[in-house]
Amino acid sequence: MKGRLVRFFLIPASLLIAAAGCSPRHGTVSIRLVGTSDVHGSIFDTDCLTGQERRGSLAKFSTFLNRQRKEFKHVVYLDAGDNLQGSVDVYQDVTAQLHRTSLPAQAFSILGCDASVMGNHDFAVRVASYERFFRGAEYPILGANACFEETGDYLPPYRMLNRGGVRIAVLGLTTPIAKYALPSDCVGDLDIRDVVETARHWVPYLKEEKNADVVIGLLHTGLQNGRVLEDIGVYENSVRRLISQVPGFNVILYGHDHQARCLKEVDCNGDSVLLLNPGEKVSRAVVATIDVVFDDKETPSVHTSGSLVDISDEEPDKGFMDKLSGWYEDVKHYADSVVGTTSVLMEANGILWRNSTIMDYIHSIQLGYNGAQISLASPLFAVPQAGSREISMRDLFSLCQGDNAMVSVMLKGSEVRDLLEYSADMFYNTVSGGSEAMLKYRESSNGNKVPRRSISSLITAAGIDYVIDVTQPNGKRVRILSLSDGKPFDPDSYYRTVISSALFSSTGSALLRTTGMTLTDIQKRLNGSSAADLRYYMITDLSLRKEMDMAVKVKPVSTWKLVPENIVSACLANDTVNFNIMNQVR
Repeated sequence: MKGRLVRFFLIPASLLIAAAGCSPRHGTVSIRLVGTSDVHGSIFDTDCLTGQERRGSLAKFSTFLNRQRKEFKHVVYLDAGDNLQGSVDVYQDVTAQLHRTSLPAQAFSILGCDASVMGNHDFAVRVASYERFFRGAEYPILGANACFEETGDYLPPYRMLNRGGVRIAVLGLTTPIAKYALPSDCVGDLDIRDVVETARHWVPYLKEEKNADVVIGLLHTGLQNGRVLEDIGVYENSVRRLISQVPGFNVILYGHDHQARCLKEVDCNGDSVLLLNPGEKVSRAVVATIDVVFDDKETPSVHTSGSLVDISDEEPDKGFMDKLSGWYEDVKHYADSVVGTTSVLMEANGILWRNSTIMDYIHSIQLGYNGAQISLASPLFAVPQAGSREISMRDLFSLCQGDNAMVSVMLKGSEVRDLLEYSADMFYNTVSGGSEAMLKYRESSNGNKVPRRSISSLITAAGIDYVIDVTQPNGKRVRILSLSDGKPFDPDSYYRTVISSALFSSTGSALLRTTGMTLTDIQKRLNGSSAADLRYYMITDLSLRKEMDMAVKVKPVSTWKLVPENIVSACLANDTVNFNIMNQVR
């Protein structure tokens, strides 16, 4: 490990020293560990967009945590990251409340969090937003493997706690895939090093130099598998890999893969390690009992047990909500606010066989970013149409889900075609006449027809004129006629192409599948990524037009169509009876 210049943030000194009133080191001390992960902005008990009670929330968790503290003398509460993206609560905080203390930082501080760790979605909001989060947190946010090559550590690597005379070391580690799965200008020159390599340095230090009796790994990385860049030694999910190579952990609290688990496994020394993952959005918490037995031996013996606890039926903590009441009312008002008006109704009911105004609006914004020649986008909506041409913030969150930035990359013409072909293969059968099923669909339990694949897998393009021939076999359906400005389309030329950050590098990304590129390859094609997400640019556009008492004009910019038209029309006459574009039971 290189230089040890540590960049600590403004953390009260009382958090960094042993707690007062430590008991003598004899007998058995029982410690209750409580953990959350992947909260993704589920702070308030009510979803301000839908008005419905959330299954899980920090408001409900607060009730559970308070009860743990009443029942157990020595409690440690830790969170395993991903807190700055995922709900309207934190979206408003990151984009519109920069003059206030970070909402997630305030919420976790009220809960008395002992330590947290950065997740990949926390880095995705960019440095200004996550450093605001750091400044507002009254607890340390750890990151032993988040380092600058030249100056050393960026975040505190660990925190030492004392409960009943037991010295507890909490080591924080983040999945290094964040550096490669996010556009490089999100994390800048920050390096996120290998989890195993970093732990191999710190665990002996914590045990030998800090005399830790218990070592807890606080990790934002999944159990195993995920994306792997073998050429540069980057592993997305490393928990099992970690304990197979680094001994010394007693408990590992982790997140990132959203798979709730409580299990015991043995490390490379044959010692038992308790592995805990509460899953996403606080519908569950993990609890562990750590019994530390002091006897005549130099090193105490440590025994652990744990469980997953469903907290979805907990009553929201009124005290917690009262302390955040100003925030809650602001978010409700934000969700209700009318952003602007569109010239046409925003809808996508026939998105599999015709143009849609939702996608036209998305493409028009992407074509305006960074000199784009081509826009590629997927429909990420919860409902296929707005209620009216007057667009509220609530409508925007339904019509454009996900906090995805716009990413400009250089793609070959043939790669663009392959992406459209990949998408077409998922949604269309090959037909020879009008009596066959052209759309790939299944019947839901109520008798409706729905697409066989989620509509979010569809990829449409603007900036090019193209057709999809449904009489052709897989791999030969898409024919790109020209660029939309009339210039010839060259499959061997590179085009400045704007895509979403999800398409850029998400798990199983169509871009990586069709091109054969790795995450490191696609970073080399990067021109830049937008400073805010796509929805923010929609908000800005609608709001500016509203100020001028004008509607946003949504023009048809995506000019693709299905051919041959006579066969397509005949097939659709049958396919679209009782057809619901949403791939879910209605």
